[in-house]
Amino acid sequence: MKKTACAIIVNGGAGGLNFPERRRNGLVKAASIGYSILKQGGSSLDAVERTSMLLEDTTVFNAGTGSYLNLVGEVEMDASIMTDKMEFGAVAAMKNVRYPISVARLVMEKTDHLLLCGQGATKFARIMGIKPYNPETKEKRRLWQRKKSNIKHSYFPKLKEIADSYGTIGVVAIDQNGLISVANSTGGISLNMPGRVGDTPVIGGGVYADKHGGVTATGHGEEIMRHLLSFRAVCFMSSYRARIAGKMAIDYATKYGCRCGLVGLDKKGGILCANNTRAMSWCYIKNGRMRVFK
Repeated sequence: MKKTACAIIVNGGAGGLNFPERRRNGLVKAASIGYSILKQGGSSLDAVERTSMLLEDTTVFNAGTGSYLNLVGEVEMDASIMTDKMEFGAVAAMKNVRYPISVARLVMEKTDHLLLCGQGATKFARIMGIKPYNPETKEKRRLWQRKKSNIKHSYFPKLKEIADSYGTIGVVAIDQNGLISVANSTGGISLNMPGRVGDTPVIGGGVYADKHGGVTATGHGEEIMRHLLSFRAVCFMSSYRARIAGKMAIDYATKYGCRCGLVGLDKKGGILCANNTRAMSWCYIKNGRMRVFK
């Protein structure tokens, strides 16, 4: 059986692009380790989980350690993982774990469910042996205090005014057996209401994969959910190459006022990387060659 050429693409969020060097270094390191798993014959599922974990540990990103704080100053995290075999697992509004992506995989592999939320997700993590962990950083606490002092209402400003806060991390990979896996993880939007769930753990919204390809989204979660952008982009892959499918999905998002970015791969390893925000941080490796945002 002929082996498929493996590839991996990662993103560090769409919107603003603060600390570009830190973002670039984090994405390059994570993508390189994920790609090495693929080249050694590992599965794309292992690659996207491990890559996501590295990004969850890179505090410049809004995922895992370094997640944004919600309106009352707490960290609530969402994550999901999916394969083109329609396997899926997700967690939402979960607290006090280091690697939400790993809990999402456990949901997929150890339960009959697709999505666990809040205290239920955290309790499940403990049952699975995952120890308590505080993902808050001093940097994000200071950001929360600065933003909170500027808010005159009990809720946050209109989402369009805080686009720099988008920061979901996402990973898509294809292994030598042709399996495509996708993953994403986020701390949500800075100052979001407690219990808010964005697109990240919603199948078809933040992630989707099937026989045509896999896509993960980042940006304005409510609108990404509303239009099921990852699902839409993968559907376009059924008739178009990844690059064209990405453009079509972003054109659709722009038409309906959704600010976002998408990364993905089709079954031939074609690259999808598109956004309509001011910037998006990304990195991909294909055929041993790396490209990274400038």
